[in-house]
Amino acid sequence: MLTSTFFELHYEGGIIFMTPLSILLLANILIVGYILSSLLKKRQYHQNWLEAIKQIGGLAAVWGVFGTILGLFQAFDALEAMKEMISFQMLMGGLKVAVITALYGLSIFCVSMLVYIIVKLTTYNSTSQLP
Repeated sequence: MLTSTFFELHYEGGIIFMTPLSILLLANILIVGYILSSLLKKRQYHQNWLEAIKQIGGLAAVWGVFGTILGLFQAFDALEAMKEMISFQMLMGGLKVAVITALYGLSIFCVSMLVYIIVKLTTYNSTSQLP
């Protein structure tokens, strides 16, 4: 999996679930860019933008897990319908593909929360005054 390109993982994970996750990632990147440019220019930004980073990250995590659960459900349904035995390697390969969306969504969530915490602490320290 580490040798796979981003596009291969995107295709293997399923376009229906990976495309919205990529759009959520892009939205978060754009919001982070806006907030960072505001901080560098010492301009105020609305706090809703910072909250949006956290909410989009949460949505990405939920969407990724939903995609994984739906993929596992479909895989188990197909396994139940099979008449012959399948190899262990084939089963593990299918399970590996099934968790791609959860891994991608949770990665977006972790990065979003890390950025949220860093920006929140940075802006708190710069706006608070010591007695």
